[in-house]
Amino acid sequence: MRRMSCIGCACLCLLLNACAGNGTPRDSGLPEDGANADSGDQPADADGGTLPGDEDGDAGSDAPADTGEDAGDAGGGPGDPADGGGDGLDAGLDGADTVADGADAGADGADAGGDDSPGSFVAVTFNTGIHPTVGTNGFTAQQNEYLDTYYGHGLCWGPAIDEARAFFDSVQPDVVCFQELFDIEECESIPPEAREGFVCENWTPDSPTVAELILGPNYQLACNWHKHDKCAAVRTSFGTFEGCSAETCMDGLFGSTIDGCSQGARIGRGVIELSAGGTLTLVNVHGSSGVSGDDIDCRVQQVEQVFVDLGDGEPAANCLPNLIMGDFNTDPRSAAAVLADASARRWNDFVGADLAFDFVNEHVATYHNLFCIDNIVSDELTGSCWYPGFSNGHPAVSEDDNFDHTPTVCIINLQ
Repeated sequence: MRRMSCIGCACLCLLLNACAGNGTPRDSGLPEDGANADSGDQPADADGGTLPGDEDGDAGSDAPADTGEDAGDAGGGPGDPADGGGDGLDAGLDGADTVADGADAGADGADAGGDDSPGSFVAVTFNTGIHPTVGTNGFTAQQNEYLDTYYGHGLCWGPAIDEARAFFDSVQPDVVCFQELFDIEECESIPPEAREGFVCENWTPDSPTVAELILGPNYQLACNWHKHDKCAAVRTSFGTFEGCSAETCMDGLFGSTIDGCSQGARIGRGVIELSAGGTLTLVNVHGSSGVSGDDIDCRVQQVEQVFVDLGDGEPAANCLPNLIMGDFNTDPRSAAAVLADASARRWNDFVGADLAFDFVNEHVATYHNLFCIDNIVSDELTGSCWYPGFSNGHPAVSEDDNFDHTPTVCIINLQ
């Protein structure tokens, strides 16, 4: 299990007290994010600094109190101009199987690679936030400072990119949702001395995105509106994104800003036109982090974007079948989270065994082997899932424990 910060431990103690009946914490959720591409589930930088060119401190950081000029943007999707572009401990402990104990539930029979069975496909959700260990693979203390200051712990470190590429080469998924990629557009503002070993080292304006680097050429990519560290991809033999004619559409997933909850869209909707006929509505979710009441309220409003109104008068999940994937930053299946976090309760208004939507994945702790925050939800689709490094026959993505989250990989039944 990876090291945890003092702030994280404090949040953990509050939740344990809640479970033990020693009082309910006033706030719950995640510590505030750091710089660009989310903070990788760690508390905010101690100095509270901002990135170059990021006067409002957001730059993909998902800071919950965005007062920049984009905070009032109504929303957008394919064809809208781009203007740019963590988590912590989640509100919830009890009830989630640790990955080591629970990951094999329904997973041993799932194949490691793309599935050729009629009417099924492979879906992956992966928060790719990183925290490499100083001294491993040549990672230095100075580079760790650069990671904090300029890269925000999104996927940007060369060895971690190589590991993610090897993972996707082995799995060959049909549909992917990413959170906490590093936004390659930020390379332009990063000084030369802070680029060595990172994805920006040989950057040019024509450089591929991180998602393109790790997936390869057989995918079409679409990113959340004005939030380019959150992207979805579809294998072109499986389908293509409606309204996206290019290989990559940086604002290809429709979404809208929630006032006071960071600029850009943390909820993105894309419609996949399936090669076999029909469509699949894909929703990429990255709930806000933070432990304050405002942070929780942002997550509540994000849940409502998924199921009530994404900003166009329709819910993000607006056309059968819907596949909702991502990092919720809360655990709706944890009694502690439900007690302390209104956003967990709001998820449960829409998702459950007797409701229109239900979880596809088991309740397995994919974040630091502690919290079940990475989920796949659908109204019509079912499947079986596995978790690299913990499910039998599926090695970890990183031998060096570079990633904060374990991917959730599901074989989804279309029929």
